[in-house]
Amino acid sequence: MKKNSFRVAIGVFFLAIALTITLLSSCVKNDNTPRLKVGLVCGVGTFNDRGFNQQALIGLNAASSIVPIDWEARESGSAALIDSNIRYFVKNNFDLVITLGYDAAQATMNAVTLHTSVKFLLLDYTFTVLPKNLECVNFQVDQASFPCGFLAAWWATQKNPVNPIIAYVAGPNIPEIQQFTVSYSKGVDYFNTQYSKSVLVSGANATDFNDTLQGARLADSLINQGADVVFACAGKTGNGALYKAKEASKYGIGVDVDQYISIPEVGPVLLTSCMKRLDRVIKSEVINTFYDQFRGGQIIHCTLANQGVEMAPYHNFDSLIPSEIKSAVNAVKTGIMNGTISTGWPQ
Repeated sequence: MKKNSFRVAIGVFFLAIALTITLLSSCVKNDNTPRLKVGLVCGVGTFNDRGFNQQALIGLNAASSIVPIDWEARESGSAALIDSNIRYFVKNNFDLVITLGYDAAQATMNAVTLHTSVKFLLLDYTFTVLPKNLECVNFQVDQASFPCGFLAAWWATQKNPVNPIIAYVAGPNIPEIQQFTVSYSKGVDYFNTQYSKSVLVSGANATDFNDTLQGARLADSLINQGADVVFACAGKTGNGALYKAKEASKYGIGVDVDQYISIPEVGPVLLTSCMKRLDRVIKSEVINTFYDQFRGGQIIHCTLANQGVEMAPYHNFDSLIPSEIKSAVNAVKTGIMNGTISTGWPQ
């Protein structure tokens, strides 16, 4: 009887292995299948920007550790180089070309129209009508910048109860940047309404995303006008604003990534960061494309609910922010997700 039981157990064991192998083989492409070729075109700047571009590269690298792909990433020192980098990938028969942001939008659409057999993934910009070989990703950053404004307003009242002021140093005055600044300001308005306060918002727009000295100058001016918190939503230009906030013993809010981690030098003054999870969406969409699930002709919306946008942890300020304010911030997020709180965007 024991011998028979042992044989049954062994049989069940090997049957389970066989079923597992069958299931895995149905999910993984055959070794003879050509490897997916993926090209990533940097936004204007470099991949060591400690922000938007770098996070995109991290996402592509993460995808390469899960599915077998051949990938290459090319930097774009200017908008003109974005176009030439796209053409490079098309000419070299890449299957999927990933581009980033407003500066890449028109060059991407031009290539999409001319090269219908190539798949394109454009992040942080969308068109009204999408061809079948183009997938766009929209980051609803207003859902994260609104609670950042709420938190910044509370912090300003702790630093200057009589005349609390917060500020932003933003990129060029385009809709993709206004989405940050409008909702950030609306978060302050919401705080003022809830707590009967009168926190003021001041701000300045930079002329480009790659001038750290300009960012520092703009932040310095806003701080001299009384700002205690500076939200930097201007790429590398914004990094300069954060350095200036630290130098002036003021406080900052980062953008795109958790800048407490990406720029540890300014970490001690960062309340939080307003994050776009480029890494997650690039990783997931590259994997989807590898498995023939490219979502061409569609817009992918990244929200608080699906963790496509987030507020970073409070890090050094975690013990300084009382539980009732943390709960209030969480309530704001919940209200945004269930539609009872409007971020003010679109206007």
